[in-house]
Amino acid sequence: MFILTNCKIYTVTNGIIENGSIFVKHGKIDKIGTIDSFPDGIPVYDLKGKSVTPGFIDAHCHVGIFNEGTGDIGADGNDMSSPTTPFLKAVDGIYPDDEAFDDALENGVTTMCIGPGSGNVIGGQMAVVKPISNIIEEMVLTDYVGLKCAFGENPKRVYGSRNIMPTTRMGVAGILRKTLSEAKNYLLKKEFSENKPAEEGKPKEPFYPEFEKEVLIPVLKKEKPLRCHAHRMDDIQTAIRIAEEFDVDIVIEHCTEGYKIADFLATKGTKCIIGPLNGTKPKVELKDSTLKAPMILEKAGVDFAVMTDAPVERIGSLFDDVRLFVRHGLTEKTALESVTINPAKILGYDEEFGSIETGKVADLNIFSGDPFDFRSKVETVIINGKVEFGDLENE
Repeated sequence: MFILTNCKIYTVTNGIIENGSIFVKHGKIDKIGTIDSFPDGIPVYDLKGKSVTPGFIDAHCHVGIFNEGTGDIGADGNDMSSPTTPFLKAVDGIYPDDEAFDDALENGVTTMCIGPGSGNVIGGQMAVVKPISNIIEEMVLTDYVGLKCAFGENPKRVYGSRNIMPTTRMGVAGILRKTLSEAKNYLLKKEFSENKPAEEGKPKEPFYPEFEKEVLIPVLKKEKPLRCHAHRMDDIQTAIRIAEEFDVDIVIEHCTEGYKIADFLATKGTKCIIGPLNGTKPKVELKDSTLKAPMILEKAGVDFAVMTDAPVERIGSLFDDVRLFVRHGLTEKTALESVTINPAKILGYDEEFGSIETGKVADLNIFSGDPFDFRSKVETVIINGKVEFGDLENE
């Protein structure tokens, strides 16, 4: 238990509290705001001149599955042996000692969604982890938060070079439709078998599960979303069209040209994770990327999160990116939401963290000054109520 006091608190969901206090108890936020008296025996840390934000969340990265400084030998994110590999789990490819986890901690990224790459039409299951250990079971919140799939250039390039479907965008969409259709038929047969009564005097005929199709059932039941890699505006529209055909939930990943159809995305209520935008344009799909995209999406009323796609960008650059977007027209309010409560909602953890509220897990970043001042830095990072980077004793 401890108390942070005399600090500027960016709650995200309930505005900014000047000269406020946060009482952390049993790993959670017990009280927030003005605390008139402090209980005896509990450490109190004066944070005069400092700011506190929620821990940052990168809703799409490949940390530990494409390792830093190793090249191809540390690349375990794309098993490009088949266009559809829904049964693969990113958690099985994560190297917990990847130096990127330290980079995340030092820059206030307290939660990250790690997924397979985009070489396959369906790449596998994405995981949510916290950088609090080098034992993967201690890091993982879930090993299946969504099913990664990809549209456009990447699967086209991988399989087109082998003259294997998909060689076109039609092929990519066709394979996804075929896979979902087969899974839907499988689910109908499974439900029919489970509900069919046994004939009198005979044992009930067994139903034999098919491993690959079982993985798709949570998607068809809207328990897990399709996490759709799509840069170009046409690929984004195709992803939405297929999702509506099969009545499944989707999240658009990257959404590079989403700003071109911002009103359409707003009308559809599409969840988007944008980025990385602070880099070069190494392929055709990125030629129209712009740092103004977040501002355009905000004005259209599209709720979005921001990603680094690490190691495409450093995981530690997540908040630097949103500060850059503010320079290009994004409001500070939306900028902070895009790396806190919005990704928490997309990942399904907004009741647990993503804002500074009573009862939520104490994932907190202490900044040396104004978070949106590039000269300010993260001095202390608290995850689950425990200091994981920095030192409160020196506050």
